[in-house]
Amino acid sequence: MLKKLSTAFYDAMFGTNNTDSEINHIEERALRNVREILNSPQQLSKQIPPLPVTLLQLIDILKDPNSNFDEITKLIEQDPGLAVEVLRVSNSSLYFRGNQEVTSIRNAVALLGISGITNISTTLLLEKVKPSKPIYYKMFGKQIWIHSVQCAFLCKTLAIENKNDEFDAYFLGLIHDVGKIIIFNCLCDALSKEFPGSKPGSQAFKELMAEMSAHISYFIAVEWKLPAIYCEALDVQREVTSSVLSEQLYKGNLLSELYLLYKRGQINDTLIEAILEKLSVKKSIWEEFVEMAPKIEKSVH
Repeated sequence: MLKKLSTAFYDAMFGTNNTDSEINHIEERALRNVREILNSPQQLSKQIPPLPVTLLQLIDILKDPNSNFDEITKLIEQDPGLAVEVLRVSNSSLYFRGNQEVTSIRNAVALLGISGITNISTTLLLEKVKPSKPIYYKMFGKQIWIHSVQCAFLCKTLAIENKNDEFDAYFLGLIHDVGKIIIFNCLCDALSKEFPGSKPGSQAFKELMAEMSAHISYFIAVEWKLPAIYCEALDVQREVTSSVLSEQLYKGNLLSELYLLYKRGQINDTLIEAILEKLSVKKSIWEEFVEMAPKIEKSVH
């Protein structure tokens, strides 16, 4: 089952109709592109999308126990797109309870709280580095972002349940698959050189992509100069480890991939309960996620 879960994301992207055990020429081209990038630090640096400066500053503020709403407000006001989104969400039915529209960033920050600001800010700012090539985005790339946001929700939920840092958990869940952006770009390059209708999807290709994308995510985090706790957790994200943060990521990612099988009717409730028990995850957390997952999917454009 774990082996099936490891390729569940790529099954969602490419489908499960391709039962070929051998890698085809499209896949060979894409893999060659990925390996060239992995073996060349200079090429990897060129391929890595820049992390918005505002996000790096926001991480520092939110991680500082002495920070306050004024500092967060000033930073948000420096990014017009972020400011508009913060005001929009604060006036949505999810948060707004008054009679007068919230028009100031400071009032919006106070209303949303640290948790709300964290979710909005990190998600919106990281959308700037998500894959966006129009030809293949709807076909493949959108799945990357949906999976990342769903994983972030699960990581945060697990952190809250265990009284751990929910910002670290949410942010890590959101960035854990940035390596897939590089792979997505290599795939687009390979597909652009083939006849229309060409499509990858052999099992061997999916397994290689799952393994390589995790390595690339770690390299990107290092290139971005993210805090060591994030880099370390990404380095072992597909393993059960003693690190609280990496364990949350491992479980969050596994459950979000489990959902892909569940959504396609490829796994029953009995097996789900057995996996939840093995992972020491409450059934209520899974049920909350299953309810939220379609809403998250609809929110991704």
